[in-house]
Amino acid sequence: MLIKKSLRELGKEYESAAEQLKKVIAQKRNEMKNISDAVCSNRMYELKRELKVLYGEYRDAKEIADYLKTYYEPHNGCKELFNYR
Repeated sequence: MLIKKSLRELGKEYESAAEQLKKVIAQKRNEMKNISDAVCSNRMYELKRELKVLYGEYRDAKEIADYLKTYYEPHNGCKELFNYR
């Protein structure tokens, strides 16, 4: 079944996905704080690697959400793909 959605609705979905990623990032950061082993433990390296990926996914989801939600708004003359506020 095909569900048609507006770009603004898709933008809201990306924004909610970004918020979920933000919660996961907070959990991982909290887990990192609670590791009492040596700084160079394997689990610490795993968490750092996971956080790096999660931050990239969060940034992408947030940028896509902003782009989709403002797609039909008039541009201010800039040719940038994303509008940072």
